[in-house]
Amino acid sequence: MKKMIRLALFGLLMATSIAPSFADDAAKIQATIGRLGKVCKDKLMTSFKGVPMSDLHVNLGATLQQSIDSGEMSLADIQKDGLSFDVEVPGKGAGYCNVNGKGKITQVEFH
Repeated sequence: MKKMIRLALFGLLMATSIAPSFADDAAKIQATIGRLGKVCKDKLMTSFKGVPMSDLHVNLGATLQQSIDSGEMSLADIQKDGLSFDVEVPGKGAGYCNVNGKGKITQVEFH
């Protein structure tokens, strides 16, 4: 009985000490995605003057989103490699915007 109580307490201790770090990492990843996405949106604003900000669409690339969701890509990976966003300006075109982990645009391409 004592062994079961010890195991239960150990499990509880581990769950409460590990879970916050995962939640914290997820929050940091989402904040980084938002920050880097804003860099792309700001670039679109300067490139397409007169287009309302609400019409500029910037979304994380689907493959990257899947990698982040599955845990294959970490915050450290994002900070090292950066992210790629799908961008669209209605009536003007669509393409992508690559941003390095420091927030510098490395490539913007429209089709």
